[in-house]
Amino acid sequence: MTESTKKTRWPAEWEVHAATWMAFPCREEIWSNGVDVAQIKFAEVANTISEFEPVKMLVSTKHQAFARRKLSSAIEIIPTELDDSWTRDTAPIWVKESGLYKALDFTFNAWGNKFSPYSNDALIAKNVARLCNSEREKVEMVLEGGSIHSNGKGRLLTTKECLLNPNRNPQMSQQAIEKQLADSLGVEEVIWLEKGITGDWDTDGHIDNIACFVSDKTILTQKCSRESENYSIYQDNQRIILDHGCELVEITEPQARYIDGERVPLSYINFYIANDLVLIPRFGVKQDDEAYNVIAELFPERKTISIDANDILVGGGGIHCITMQQPG
Repeated sequence: MTESTKKTRWPAEWEVHAATWMAFPCREEIWSNGVDVAQIKFAEVANTISEFEPVKMLVSTKHQAFARRKLSSAIEIIPTELDDSWTRDTAPIWVKESGLYKALDFTFNAWGNKFSPYSNDALIAKNVARLCNSEREKVEMVLEGGSIHSNGKGRLLTTKECLLNPNRNPQMSQQAIEKQLADSLGVEEVIWLEKGITGDWDTDGHIDNIACFVSDKTILTQKCSRESENYSIYQDNQRIILDHGCELVEITEPQARYIDGERVPLSYINFYIANDLVLIPRFGVKQDDEAYNVIAELFPERKTISIDANDILVGGGGIHCITMQQPG
């Protein structure tokens, strides 16, 4: 570990936040139930979080009037040119370096050029860093925040399916990616899971749909019956997690749902931790209560609130995907 790495730390999500950053839905073609339905659901998430910490909402010009009607007066609305609404992947990742916070601006290419245009979203990290007066560092590597997860103490969790996908950084080897993560995020150890959950085609297997740290040494993931398409994936990931000396907590995955024969990537792992709050997704299936109870027990000192996440799932993500914490 180099001297520079020692000085850099990526805080865990459960550490204190200065704010949560979100973006109001605007890419109409991805919201099959209507962009206004998605906007109302995003507003519900934002309004709930705003009771516990500041929320800053990026809103495109044509949606500002509706946003002001639906969002709490406590939320700061920031006019911004947007292409999409997934700040987990477009906002900066803040690290702490020598006692100060720095905003990392990784390259964004719309999950391997799956959506277009994305030029406005590629500038969000830069613009957000400016808006909050954070020192900014541009990192010449494609990386989305939803593809990595930190325990705040040098361990990082990710999937090979995403980070080693040739549509991200084809010029970089696994070793080169690890070095960049060490240099930028202060990572000392990368836990490489093989794959994300079945059906997560939009992101190529983001980690925030399949596993996350819930403490320094504990990882939460899902489990299923042998009949599930995810069975072998969970089995492989369980082995890898235990081989790294981590403790494992498992919750039963949501009941399978299919659209045109394709499995939809429902996941309870896509929850969000805010100051004194854990916001947990529910899908209207029998596993909802178990997931809620397990996650609530993992964070006994925080209030736990469940929100129906189906109207977010329609667009290809979850509660964690639409939020990004600014530590402070």
